[in-house]
Amino acid sequence: MGGSLHDAEGLVETALFQAGGLPLPLTDTESMRTELFKIAARLCIDALADQPPRGLPYLSGPPSDPYLAPLEPEEGDFWLEPFPDDLYPAIAYAGKRTNTERESISLPFVAALQSLHPRERLCLILVDAMGWRMEITAEVLGAGVVDARRVLEESRESMTRVYDEKLGRREPPPEEKATELLMRYIHPWETGDLEGLGERLGEDALLQLPPSPSWYEGHDALMKHLASYPLADGARGRWRLLPRRANGQLAFGVYRRDDRRHIYTAHSIQVVCFTDDLVSEIIAFKYPSFFPSFKLLAEVGIQGQDPST
Repeated sequence: MGGSLHDAEGLVETALFQAGGLPLPLTDTESMRTELFKIAARLCIDALADQPPRGLPYLSGPPSDPYLAPLEPEEGDFWLEPFPDDLYPAIAYAGKRTNTERESISLPFVAALQSLHPRERLCLILVDAMGWRMEITAEVLGAGVVDARRVLEESRESMTRVYDEKLGRREPPPEEKATELLMRYIHPWETGDLEGLGERLGEDALLQLPPSPSWYEGHDALMKHLASYPLADGARGRWRLLPRRANGQLAFGVYRRDDRRHIYTAHSIQVVCFTDDLVSEIIAFKYPSFFPSFKLLAEVGIQGQDPST
């Protein structure tokens, strides 16, 4: 609801603590689940009441000049955070993955959710993303069924306007294509092959760099930025990418080489979207603090193994 994994972890901990005092038998799992969601819903709505909605750089202003260095982050915590698929059981295992489940935690979907009132977000998540019955959803909301249906319809209308018409859907690649696309993306980064990476970018590709508000749009703009900064001269071996999954999409823990210390250090988490086998969007979250959530170490030796092993 809030677009932040770290905020969510704190709220879940508080909800579980408060639920510990519920006078319910352990065998009544449905009642326990409903009561737990009531507590979590109240905590979320209270926490979001005075908090501005999180977003992504491309929603905050016009695209940046690719010849200029990315802007410094502004003071405050404005941006959505990537969510490891491993923490979402419905899509963590191959046998249970569906595009609908993945889409419900995709970054464009979560960004669109932020445009809704917290009660609308909650209603849409419970009914459309989690498949809850309207009667139980109304109980969690503390509303009647008629009022809950009205909230749901309003939230659906808003999501259609913001998500479908403005942000656009980002469907993940089929599982059988994911490994191929992953390797085709990693190779030019690790070898410093600017032209090779350019061949994998779509004409309308986006690059976003939170916490910097800078973002770039279109193949030419991305190539100019990449050539001037991350893949400037001598980039071979500068980067190391370790594959992960985030928000139902391919993702990578990106490490930058530290020549003085002869190691790779945590740089960013990239979430990469593909359309027709070409990269349509890269969101590079430059937050080394996110690495533990993706089972990644802060440092890797030059010849080291995957740090999650």
